[in-house]
Amino acid sequence: MFSKLFFATVFLAAVAAVSAESTTCDFIMTPTPDLGAEELQTSINYAVGHSVGVAYPNTELTDVNTLVRHNDGTYDVRSIIEVTNVPAADVGATVEAWEGTVLDGLSAQWAVGAANCF
Repeated sequence: MFSKLFFATVFLAAVAAVSAESTTCDFIMTPTPDLGAEELQTSINYAVGHSVGVAYPNTELTDVNTLVRHNDGTYDVRSIIEVTNVPAADVGATVEAWEGTVLDGLSAQWAVGAANCF
């Protein structure tokens, strides 16, 4: 009983922490060069974090990014982004404006084919 209650409490706390002030964004991106998902993880982390930081200077931000590679060289990218004292809807609108642009990563340039935040 204790373990079920404990894990349920931890899960609910984690969900509340993520959903309250963060926005989740899904992208279709094409990196140049395409070094594979494992090699590009640091690059996409930098590209998203740096780009959000440029849009919201002198603020604390958190971003968590996951990559899924497709055979055509495109990637699905899911980012969970939070900027301290900035509404999630504002961050989402800023990030959606990246569609059609190229983000600078550490080892690749990321062409943003589509961006949708919720």
